[in-house]
Formats: sequence, C-alpha cells, structure tokens
Amino acid sequence: MNKYLRQTLIVIQNFSLFISAILGIIFYNCFNLNFYKNFYLRENLAPSINTTDDELINNTTNLLEYLTNKAELNTTWFSEKDILHMKDVRVLYNVSFNLMIFFIIIFILSTILIALVYKNYAMFYITKTFNKTLLAFILLVIVLAGIISYNFTSFWIKFHQLLFTNDLWLLSPEESNLIKMVPEQFFISLITTIILHILILFVSFLVVNNIFKKKFKIIST
Repeated sequence: MNKYLRQTLIVIQNFSLFISAILGIIFYNCFNLNFYKNFYLRENLAPSINTTDDELINNTTNLLEYLTNKAELNTTWFSEKDILHMKDVRVLYNVSFNLMIFFIIIFILSTILIALVYKNYAMFYITKTFNKTLLAFILLVIVLAGIISYNFTSFWIKFHQLLFTNDLWLLSPEESNLIKMVPEQFFISLITTIILHILILFVSFLVVNNIFKKKFKIIST
C-alpha cells in the first residue's frame, strides 16, 4: 500500500474515532439526568413554572425515555406542538445514534486493516498522523466555541433552521412546558459542558498519543 493510501486510511480511522467520540459525549451529556437536576436546582426552576421538583424530574425522565423509544410523551404536560417537535428531535437522535455506531464500526475495521497490513509498524504510522488530524479537530471545536459564545441566540436559530424543515421548534413559553423546562440558558450550559468535555478528551488523546509516539518511534528505528 503506497504512502497516500496509507495516509488516507489512517485519516479515516482517526476521523471515525473523533466523530464517534464527539457524538458519544453529546449523548452522555444530553441523557445525564443529574445535569438536568443540577440545572433545575440552580435556577430554582420548578416553582417558577408552577410545578414540583418531583413532577419536573418525572417529566424530564419521560422526555429522555421518549427519545430512546422507551415511552410516549406525557400529553397532560407536553403540548401538541411540543410533541410534534419532539418527534422531529427523536428522528434526529436516531440518525445521530446510528451515525455514531457507523463510525465506531469504521474505526474498528480500519484499525484491524492497518494492523494486518503494517503489523509491527501499524502504531508507528498511526501515532505519526494522529496529532495532525486531532489538532485540526481541536481547532474546529475552538472556532465553533468562539462562534457560539459570540452570539448563542443566532447560532441556536441557525442550528434549528439547518436541522429542521419546519417551524415547530419555535415554541412559546406561554404555551409550551417543554421550553419552560429547557430554556435557552439550559442549552448554553449544556453546550458549554459538551465542548469542555470534548476538549478535555481531545487533549487527553494528544497527551497519550505523544507518549505512544515516542515509544513506537524507538521501536521502528
């Protein structure tokens, strides 16, 4: 296998790892019930939307279970428009989850192929390319973080316009318990946490790769 094919294969392997890792972090945070509890407690949300802490947590659990096809939404709490929008969100979740599984499979298969073709030199070639691909991802995450922090509202609107083909996401706090549960401040906190976790993971990747890079450079020589 020539140099360019080797580089392409390793970049595909790296890319698959990073995309699946990003999606995994997103899912972990979005389905972390403790994150919701801490936000509700910090904002003293339940009394401000005329419900109890237990009811708020129960409806949040119902919302998360709906996304994973484990329950139907509580129609006494969620409005008709809430439910229609969450149908779209569930489709997005299913597509994203399948995409994560796809990239995990691609990562495993490409790693096996690299190991079979290059044998003892596999880790040397992987670690040699890894940092370049990773730094490109870190730069993209930092740029995205800058865009989000500059004008979150504008980013959030464009995000919804890009992913949804209707205006069901335009919910009114007067009519929607969904938007009362997860207002804009919630998503600012959630996305900030996700970006921090991604950067921490990627920096950890960088440190570990540099350790392996030194080890396998010595072996290759």
